[in-house]
Amino acid sequence: MLGWLQSKQDVNQLIAKGQYSKAIKVLEKHLRADPKSVHLRKLLAGVLERDGQRRRSVEVLEGLVQEFTSEGFVTKAIAVLKKIQRIDPNQSDAEEMLSTLVKIRSQNQKGPLTDLRKSDVMLRPKPPTQATIEEPEEPDEGMVTSVIMPSEFWFEEAVEGRDDFNWSPLFNDFSKSELAAMIGGLRLLIKKPGSIIYTQGEPGNSLFVLSGGSIRIYRQDSAGHNEQVAIMNEGGVFGTPSILFGKPRNRTITAVTECELLELDQPTFQNITASYPRVGELVRQLHDNRQ
Repeated sequence: MLGWLQSKQDVNQLIAKGQYSKAIKVLEKHLRADPKSVHLRKLLAGVLERDGQRRRSVEVLEGLVQEFTSEGFVTKAIAVLKKIQRIDPNQSDAEEMLSTLVKIRSQNQKGPLTDLRKSDVMLRPKPPTQATIEEPEEPDEGMVTSVIMPSEFWFEEAVEGRDDFNWSPLFNDFSKSELAAMIGGLRLLIKKPGSIIYTQGEPGNSLFVLSGGSIRIYRQDSAGHNEQVAIMNEGGVFGTPSILFGKPRNRTITAVTECELLELDQPTFQNITASYPRVGELVRQLHDNRQ
């Protein structure tokens, strides 16, 4: 462990100096010892991209898409897919391919898939698609005044270690074409620890799927103090009142760790439901079940 921590510092220094080739060699050395490490593969993909090796970067990420999907971690797979599309916007049928893998996974929920070929997730050129990395706001250090942790809240909490496919109706209940449309409409955001995702009372017109990290949820009491009411982990969904009804945000959400968020805004949602009405019905069902 100490060896990797020292190497991580070395890698960060090499990246800061623009010595990407050397950083890649260090990462590849550690990956030979730990080839399944998600963290190392993500880091390697990022350095490869910076070094101009976009195809290799995409290949590393494609492996993660396949692995996450086969294990049922669909939100993670979608987030990686959006990174691929940011690196190489000329991808085609990406959403359709991922939705195919998800539906295959739905037919084999007893365990990880063992028969997915890498070619099943190779992507082809397409017009540019939107995927952005958003700079976070500065955290409000004085916002927390008290903490309460009820056993239940207005949404389900994702359970650590449980694959998101088996419980999230955003994925499990959609047909292949509906799922492809949803995946295509999602936008990837990255939030740093402590940053504010949104504040109670502000206008809102989108929902979020937490594909990586964890968030804190606060509500404002009658005295105007913010109380923590829950922590949500990977796979959680929030913001349905805003996307369905255009209501202001009813909670304040902040990032505990670095977070990957998949956002679906109301105009995109309306375009999807115009072609696939059941998508709207399932999101409404998700909202109603949490009331």
